[in-house]
Amino acid sequence: MDFEFKSLPEPIERVKRLLHYASLLPPFDGSLRNHENRVMGCTAQVWLEVKMDQNGVMRFRVDSDSEITKGFCSCLIWVMDGGLAEDVLSVEIDDLVEMNVGLPIRGNSRVNTWHNVLISMQKRTRDLVEDRGRKDDYQSMEGFSSLVCGNGSCKETQV
Repeated sequence: MDFEFKSLPEPIERVKRLLHYASLLPPFDGSLRNHENRVMGCTAQVWLEVKMDQNGVMRFRVDSDSEITKGFCSCLIWVMDGGLAEDVLSVEIDDLVEMNVGLPIRGNSRVNTWHNVLISMQKRTRDLVEDRGRKDDYQSMEGFSSLVCGNGSCKETQV
């Protein structure tokens, strides 16, 4: 996907391009359209699925009830999907200005959607990284014995 918004002088042409990018998104499983996957704060309804593989590579899928919003989300996924968790977490909204999707910086609800989806991608990535860290910490403790005391006696158990 090559973003060519800068070469499109007319807003209607940019909208057509966003609609095209929306059509490129893979189908989204209807069972994933649930409260846990909902991106809050958007005018349109947006659902985001976030996964991290064993190598820390992030995978994103999205759906919306708005085709234009899906187009914006498609642009974000194009940039973020397949990146390492630390790369996803380091992206700032200003880093994406070069994409020049043609929206004013303030006062547009679709810009808020763009921002809210990015923030949700990063929050869910951070949550997955933290979950993995907790699991790694627990696994590194396996095999250690622990002393459990109660009722006047103590016994050794495996963690």
